Formats: sequence, structure tokens, C-alpha cells
Amino acid sequence: MEKIRTEIYSLAFGLKGIGRIDGKVCFVKGALPGEQVVFRVVRDKGRYLEGELLEVLEPSKHRITPECPYYGRCGGCQGQHMDYSEELRYKEEQVDELLKRLAGTDSPALLKIEPSSKEYGYRSTVTLHRRGGRTGFFGADGKTLVPVEKCLLAEDALNKEIPGLDPRGQRSDVTIKADAAGRTWSSERMGERFFTDTFRGFEMFFSPRSFSQANRYIAVRILEELEEWMGETDRDTAFFDPYCGSGFFTFLLDRDLGLRVGMDENRAAIDCAKTTLKKHGLKGVKFYRADAEDKFFRIFERCSLGKNILLLDPPRRGVRKDLLEKIRNSEELDRVYYLACDPARLARDVRILTEDGVWRLGRVKPFDMFPRTKHIEVLAELTRG
Repeated sequence: MEKIRTEIYSLAFGLKGIGRIDGKVCFVKGALPGEQVVFRVVRDKGRYLEGELLEVLEPSKHRITPECPYYGRCGGCQGQHMDYSEELRYKEEQVDELLKRLAGTDSPALLKIEPSSKEYGYRSTVTLHRRGGRTGFFGADGKTLVPVEKCLLAEDALNKEIPGLDPRGQRSDVTIKADAAGRTWSSERMGERFFTDTFRGFEMFFSPRSFSQANRYIAVRILEELEEWMGETDRDTAFFDPYCGSGFFTFLLDRDLGLRVGMDENRAAIDCAKTTLKKHGLKGVKFYRADAEDKFFRIFERCSLGKNILLLDPPRRGVRKDLLEKIRNSEELDRVYYLACDPARLARDVRILTEDGVWRLGRVKPFDMFPRTKHIEVLAELTRG
């Protein structure tokens, strides 16, 4: 096995250390800027190398000892070996770099990253996998199962559930969620298809079988930021949330609106949203079970008002190009907000939306929804140029 020594000069997206060997870039997982490291090449991609860290000869002042015993084997975390302030700094820099490089924006109005209130114990939802009579999380290769008894990112209520999961259960994956009161709900327990949780004093229905925000504190901070950016609205304004899940933003947005419209292709999520709507007897709120990328504009034509605001909060794959082009060409949309869990996809989609100059990128704010991991949540504002 050939051992190679190099100096790490930066971090790439995904928190991998960047070095250079004979003019070729190498990415070394677990290495930090300023460090002299020894690694071995695990993949030669032609234009770059991927390396496995073997030894740190000169450690960074920001290097710390990971707290999790599974770190390095489990694929869930990538940032436990650096102090949290440095993790935040690099995440913010990476959003800036991706927007400039992939979106073609010379000077995005990038705001300071919002830190999580907790570095650990913040996750209110986890999904575990069963393979070969064992229960755990996938490793860094996305295939190997790492059995776990506790996840340091998860709330205490969830960790009390993990040891009791039957590794021979019928489902290959099981999702557990915790509500604000510390009660837990499982995707495989009978009678737990729906549960209630409270945000800002408003009770909503959720399901362990559909998406919900994992970090309660950051989810509310994003909501607050969105409200600030929107400013004052009136009853001649419609708000569209085509990837609404159970209706978190549709319901909780504290703005005067004539109509709120949510849609999602997940049946359980829309059932939750409609049950919440019925419980509260709200007027001026509509939900549709629909694939946004195929049916958004059909619904938009029926529901649009004098002013129309669109929130795009798509899954990690981003928004399909043909829908982005229709949004770009729509004269009836006044503002677009984009909440992304992958800043590279955000940058790609922003490039499409701003291609002809009708729309321009305004404020951008990263949120650390998932501390100690490579993931970054980003809220972006698009306004007519």
C-alpha cells in the first residue's frame, strides 16, 4: 500500500480535506486545513484522487476528538473531528463558493450562517435500517450496515427506542420520530400512522411515514427568516408551497394572506395536512395530493390572486428543469423563495431561474440544520430584476 504525504489547504463540499499531489487535487476524508497528513489512494478518478487518511503528522488547532464511538464507520457524520465554530465557517464558505461557481453569481448577498442551538441531541427523527439480522445506519460507502445502540445526534427519546428495535422486524427500514413532549412514534407500530405535535402553540398532525423537519429549532428559525424577508402582505396575496409535506410552512407562516395552497405527492403527508385543516376549521387554506412538477401550474391557474409568492422546498434532487423554466417565464409570480437541503442543487436551479435576467438572486442564508454532518440547509430569495 503506497503512503502519500501532503498538506491540506482547504475543505471541499462534504467536509473532505483538499491536498495536491503532482498537480492533481486529492480529497482526504477526515483531514483538516493546515494539517500535514499521510493517506493512501482509494480511487483515481483521472482529474482527482480520493484518499483514506492514515496519519495526521501535524494536527490543526481546530482538531478535536470525536465524541461518537461509531464515527468514521457510520456514514451519518462528517464533522465531529473539528470544533463547531470551524465547521460553521467552512459550511458558509462552501455555500458562497458553490453559488459563484455553479450559479454564476458574482456577488450573492450571503448572510451569516445560522448555528443550531445544539451540536448533539437535536434530531427529532431518525431512520434505521435492517440487514442480515442487525439494525443500524449505513456506513460511509452507503452499503455496509453499522449496528448502533445510540446516535449522538438524536434526541434522548429516540435513543431510548433504538436498543429495543427487533432486528428481525418485517420492514427493512424503520423511522422513529419524537414530538415536543418527548413521546415517540414509529413507522412500523400499529396505530401510529399519525400523531400530533406543536409548533408556536399550533397543533399539527404528522406521520412517521412522511417527511418532517429534523431540527425543531432551525425549522422555526427558517420560518422566522422567511417571514422577515416577505415583509408585510395582504389579502390579495396567495402563498404556494408545492412541496409542503404536512404543511409546516403553509400553516405556520405568520402573514396576512388571501390564500395558502400546499401540495405534495406523499399521501400520508397530505392526509396529515388535511386533518390539521379540519381540526382547526381554517378558511383560505387548500391542500392537494399532487406531483408538483407535473401539476403545479394547473393548480396555480385556479388559485392565483393579484400577488403570488412561491416557496420551493424540494427533496435533495432539486426541481425538474421544465418546471423551473415555467416558473422563470411566469409573469404572475411576484417572488420566489427556495429552501434547499443541497446547496449544489440550489446553485444549479438558481442558474436556470436567473438565466434570462428576469429573475435575480437576492438574499441567501445558510442554516445548520444538521450539525456535525456535511449537510447544509439554505434559504434563497429570488426577485424580479
